[in-house]
Amino acid sequence: MIESVLMYLAFFVAAGISSMIGIGGGVLYVPILLAFGFPFYQAAAISIFIIMALSISASLVYYRAQLIDWKLALIIEPLTAIMSLMGGYYSSFIQIKELKILFILVLIISGYFMLKPIKEIQDKFFNKRKWGFWLRKFGEEEYSVNLIIGLPLSAVSGLMAGLLGIGGGVIKVPLMVLLLGVPMKVAVGTSCLMVGITALFGFWGHFFAGHFELKTALILALVVFAGAQAGSRISIKVDKILLKKIYAIFLFLISAWMMMNVVK
Repeated sequence: MIESVLMYLAFFVAAGISSMIGIGGGVLYVPILLAFGFPFYQAAAISIFIIMALSISASLVYYRAQLIDWKLALIIEPLTAIMSLMGGYYSSFIQIKELKILFILVLIISGYFMLKPIKEIQDKFFNKRKWGFWLRKFGEEEYSVNLIIGLPLSAVSGLMAGLLGIGGGVIKVPLMVLLLGVPMKVAVGTSCLMVGITALFGFWGHFFAGHFELKTALILALVVFAGAQAGSRISIKVDKILLKKIYAIFLFLISAWMMMNVVK
């Protein structure tokens, strides 16, 4: 009983933190499930299911705050979703140890980019008016989206999402902010919408591969929905740069914990 309460509390906090910076939270959910004894494939399937609950919950808040760039999502997400479906279905063809190592690499790389100064990277990849760049005006914001980089990397994020049981937001947020020039608040809101779509397709891949366990997933989905409501409401008022640094530290700590488990 105490173990279950601790797990639910961990998921509530993880969902709150994740919704604050626009990611699905799979980079936290999967390690939590592994820590409570779930096999990796099952942990990935449950994680990707509850990411849909977070996406719905957080998107409702960000939609009311007018922080979701729907057109950008419609351009980027279809290819991401298809690759997520493939990743989820074929995940069982990869050894668990190899998936864990891949997971660790995603955590470290994403954490590194979360800590990078935005201006240092942005000047190299956007705000150029030439072929392959899409000038967007969203509310009071104006930015130039580098589709040449954005579409292929979104496809990679979808594949990683399906394979590892994450929503891909841990890749999409740095991608949109650092490489596509999307303002942080818009990137967070738009990512929260997209991770749900990516998770939906990745879930079907895992479902057809026989990885899903319904009862635990439904309970955790309710916990995550509540946590995302709290986190996304706080997010609108909190300094995003501070959140990026805090989350990067979380990613490095989780990657260190998973590395210790891999080498055992």
